[in-house]
Amino acid sequence: MNSNITSIISLFLLTIISACLSSCEKADLGSQGKTGEKVNVNISFSDFNYEFDDDDISTRASDKTPSDAGMNRISLSVFASDNTLAFSTTKNASVDVDDFDKITCSLLPGDYRFVAVVHKANDENEEAVAISSPTQATLTASKIFKVFAVNQSATILADQTNDIKIDLGKRISTQFQLKPTDPTPSNVVSCEIILNPSSSPVTTYVFNPTTGLASDNYQYRVEFTLSEMNLDSFQNILLGVNCFVTENPQNISVTVNMKDASGAVIKSRTFTDVPMAPHRVTRATGSFFNSSSNTSFVLDNTDDPMYNFEI
Repeated sequence: MNSNITSIISLFLLTIISACLSSCEKADLGSQGKTGEKVNVNISFSDFNYEFDDDDISTRASDKTPSDAGMNRISLSVFASDNTLAFSTTKNASVDVDDFDKITCSLLPGDYRFVAVVHKANDENEEAVAISSPTQATLTASKIFKVFAVNQSATILADQTNDIKIDLGKRISTQFQLKPTDPTPSNVVSCEIILNPSSSPVTTYVFNPTTGLASDNYQYRVEFTLSEMNLDSFQNILLGVNCFVTENPQNISVTVNMKDASGAVIKSRTFTDVPMAPHRVTRATGSFFNSSSNTSFVLDNTDDPMYNFEI
């Protein structure tokens, strides 16, 4: 009799424990909003817009792939609705030659955020951007070129292959350009442009891929050498430096140093309150060596605005 009671109690407890475990498993699945079997997801990049400037002519081209636009690094991270990382990969154009801008993965049905960063690297040793979250990414480089980023939501459907098209839109980086119009002295061999000169030099840049804004006012420094450019003068030559801004818009300071062969500064100019914004160009044009004052700012509102000011 006692053994029968013990068996019944044991069976009852086993049933309760099994029900609890089943309930916990369902709760875990439900908290992530993902149920069913994983499905294949094909990811491509399109509607890629970029612009370039040729003297005073501004042209925009659309429907370009990252390769068409000269980009050679892709970072993609897919986050579930609870911000957990569901998938992550990077692509290098020189390694992933045949499928650089095509990515395939498997995901459970549900809602996701596809966070992508596409940029041009300086050399083969430079890694693609590291994406930590939908709001933080890190670019490690000695020099920044154009950078594109997007945080795009998508729903993955069950029982079928899903095709996701990432719309990168316009670049999140901005560019300062210098265009000296006067002759370059014979002893000048290089031009150094420093954005945010009061900040310390860095090679690691943290930014928000959702907003495109940097987490700090980093310094950006590029030196242009006449011999490397196969030129004998900087006159009417566009010298551009790419950067991130911390707000949209943002005014920054820019220092320009003209140097001789020994590295000594022949002429230095600092511009203050220079207006910058994502996917825009701010160009300083005028007499650099024979002038020390700034004249008026001229705003040119086009589809991809360029801010011009005379120096």
